[in-house]
Amino acid sequence: MSMNFSEFKKKLGAEPLSDDPEFRAARESSPEFEAAARKAEALEEKLARAFRLPVPDDLAERISALAQQPAEAPERRRWLPMALAASLLVAVGAAGLVWNSNRGWDSVEEYVMDHYRHDGPRTISRNGQSGFDEVQSLFATFDVEAAPALADIVGVIKYCPTPDGKGVHMVLNTVQGPVTVIYMPETSVQDREVLAFDDVEAVLVELEHGSAAIIGTRNQGILELYATVHDAILPLPDRS
Repeated sequence: MSMNFSEFKKKLGAEPLSDDPEFRAARESSPEFEAAARKAEALEEKLARAFRLPVPDDLAERISALAQQPAEAPERRRWLPMALAASLLVAVGAAGLVWNSNRGWDSVEEYVMDHYRHDGPRTISRNGQSGFDEVQSLFATFDVEAAPALADIVGVIKYCPTPDGKGVHMVLNTVQGPVTVIYMPETSVQDREVLAFDDVEAVLVELEHGSAAIIGTRNQGILELYATVHDAILPLPDRS
């Protein structure tokens, strides 16, 4: 039984470069399938060009210096000791993540659609449960932290490209099901703007430090998560 276009698009979103025989046969079955595959490959290449960051030569020294800094009050910084161990893995795993000088997107709206189509369903399919310290390690890279209301429901978290630099892509385990949040540290948005594309909706959130996009299916009520995200991504306390 041949793969229909809906099944093909789902497979394309999860594995755009798949060598599965059924997938390849479906791609070659009609111009519509081939055009969708070529578009996905072009997007894969566009995003791949956004990732290029050598591990700094002084990475070990930076982590050591961070470890020697005085700790904050427990209620604000209780995650720091364990996060130090995770930070080395995060930094090494981030090799290859430097923003290309060519932004690649003409607007935040175009970026959100492209990014989600490229990586959203695939990341949701790998959803699990991230640790509190892993979440804080990634956010600390951008001088922000996540309040427990957000950090405790993160299922997957990783670096990603944004219109103005590196950011964070995560999946939240909510009562409505998994919801995608993209944190954009250097990007401004129109607060509470709602986008609708494919079978999902996105709401943009202006933050004290950067912005975010919350993306979910149209029956998940993503506007209800606006306050959770808006109030939970916070600048790190001033250490001076």
